Amino acid sequence: MRYMKEPTIIERCEQPYVGIAAKVSEHIETAPELAAEVLAWLRARNESPAGQPFIRFWCLDDDGRRLIEVGIPTKKLMPEDHRVVSGYLPGGDFAHTTHNGPPDCCWSSVEELTDWLGREGLSPALRYEGETKIWDGHIAFFVTDPIHKNTQDAWVIELFILLLADHAA
Repeated sequence: MRYMKEPTIIERCEQPYVGIAAKVSEHIETAPELAAEVLAWLRARNESPAGQPFIRFWCLDDDGRRLIEVGIPTKKLMPEDHRVVSGYLPGGDFAHTTHNGPPDCCWSSVEELTDWLGREGLSPALRYEGETKIWDGHIAFFVTDPIHKNTQDAWVIELFILLLADHAA
């Protein structure tokens, strides 16, 4: 079954955020709990979110483990602590699509989006640290609130992959 809408290219501005890094399996089962923890961290500092919770995919290892950050956009750069990191989501041109369906099927939409990049002759912004492929801007925003959504069948997740700056050349 296909859960992805037709991709487009959109421009996004740089966005400050706070988040928690984690190693997860193929299923992003810890994302709602981590998002709730980040939200509680913001509330304890009298700050409100500037957008929907997201997952930033840093490394998608072949062994099925993924290095991610679960974060929430903020209005300004926040100080970090021992668990919560602070940074910026990059700005630039992104391949964008929407996944509509169960969150555990989101990887099929991610793979379909990366396949679309190849068919379109577009290159994602990524780099290597040794043999490890690091994505500079591979992000999934939860349109459906992952903290309060009880059913697993009708989620909406926006997918973004940062493109190399010279993609239009």
